[in-house]
Amino acid sequence: MSEPREPGRLTRLCLLEPEFRAKVEALLEWMERLGFDPEVFESLRSSKRQEWLYGVGRTHHLRRRPVTWVRYSRHQAGVAVDIVSRRRGWSDPRFFGYLARGAGRYGLEALPHDPCHVQIR
Repeated sequence: MSEPREPGRLTRLCLLEPEFRAKVEALLEWMERLGFDPEVFESLRSSKRQEWLYGVGRTHHLRRRPVTWVRYSRHQAGVAVDIVSRRRGWSDPRFFGYLARGAGRYGLEALPHDPCHVQIR
């Protein structure tokens, strides 16, 4: 049996809810002023992609641990984004420390167990 094909990611900020988008843009600008290189890895998420991500480690990619713990994500409502370092991806703890700090500064929240994830409070 073949693995289900991964649905594509969306990265455009214009797909987000306007109030949330404005806060994310301010956060990204703040990070850049501090010398970081933030990049939106994923913005709005389709239901099909969310189901695929939920299936990782459960119904496919059986040698990997689960990617998400929920069948519905705030990404699907346009009020969550994943932000990573353009050069270092997920491997810069300092970047994610500042991302969490900046999220709070702009009325957003970062999830401790998913450091790239920023969502509306």
